[in-house]
Amino acid sequence: MRSLLLVFALFGLVLSGCANWGKKQRSGTAIGAAAGGAAGAIIGNKSGGAGRGAAIGAAIGGAAGNVIGRRMDQQAKELDKVAETERTDDGIVTKLKGDILFDTGEATLKPKAQERIRELAEIIKKYPEDRITVVGHTDSVGGPQFNQTLSEQRAQAVRVEMLEHGVPEDAIRIVGMGEAQPVADNDEARGRAKNRRVELKIVADQAAVRRGTSGAGSQ
Repeated sequence: MRSLLLVFALFGLVLSGCANWGKKQRSGTAIGAAAGGAAGAIIGNKSGGAGRGAAIGAAIGGAAGNVIGRRMDQQAKELDKVAETERTDDGIVTKLKGDILFDTGEATLKPKAQERIRELAEIIKKYPEDRITVVGHTDSVGGPQFNQTLSEQRAQAVRVEMLEHGVPEDAIRIVGMGEAQPVADNDEARGRAKNRRVELKIVADQAAVRRGTSGAGSQ
């Protein structure tokens, strides 16, 4: 019970100390502190020092969360110079418009798209804690099964291009959403153009950041 009280007390201190930070960075710090504190309590309990373990774990977790928030903020600014990018509570979403990526009904990247993805890959390589989901979307022309397959093929084409420019294979996975998640009206040409897109959803591997925080430090 004492260990849990210590966790929540330290958790509160972390939150209050973050009052002047950005919302996304504050969220990362708080989550990191809670996760680290819980893990530390479990580890400490096995060695007879649950309270101390919780406090140490929360401190490390909070530091890692702070690092994640700052690095995500910085990365989002860099990515936004290349493609439309949004910083979310969970991480980053970068949108690649379908009309600059592929011809209609095709999954072969255009030369300009290859250059754009190369620029994105150069940024992403600077953040080895990144875990990227490449999500393909289509408009409603062509039928659900065709569009599902096409969305997967387009996401895979982006993934392969990123791999060729040095993004680690185990950092990227793909998902095809077909026509299931439109962001505009498919009854209009302008809306269909917006729905044909590929998104990069980026989150951080918190364990990798915690290892860097507790070791030699991070960038």
